[in-house]
Amino acid sequence: MSQVLFLSNPSLNAVNPILNLASEMITRGEQVTFFSSDEFKKPIESIGADFKAYGKDLGVFNKVEGENQKSGLITALLEPMKFIDNIVEQIRDLKFDYAVFSPAYPYANIITQLLGIPKTQYCVSN
Repeated sequence: MSQVLFLSNPSLNAVNPILNLASEMITRGEQVTFFSSDEFKKPIESIGADFKAYGKDLGVFNKVEGENQKSGLITALLEPMKFIDNIVEQIRDLKFDYAVFSPAYPYANIITQLLGIPKTQYCVSN
């Protein structure tokens, strides 16, 4: 049984396809830890995955309205180590065999290198 880290942008278009893959892997006996935003906590936990939320203080992927304010995604891109450090800190005591991520996921390469694990990009074709 493998320990698998799933990294996904928190949007329906990114989470739903990768959530289906995670569900199938859990059915086959894999242990899945899945990073997303709080809005996807219930569907992620309902398949039997361990849910991890992006740091609320980072505002990652949140849309912020107003002039001169940046969206959470822009903040994640401009302050990558703050974003990456938050994820690595949350999983520091866990060991993963590999990671699965959506194509648009930022920093998958860096995170998997820091963890010393292989990565697999998940892509859905029409």
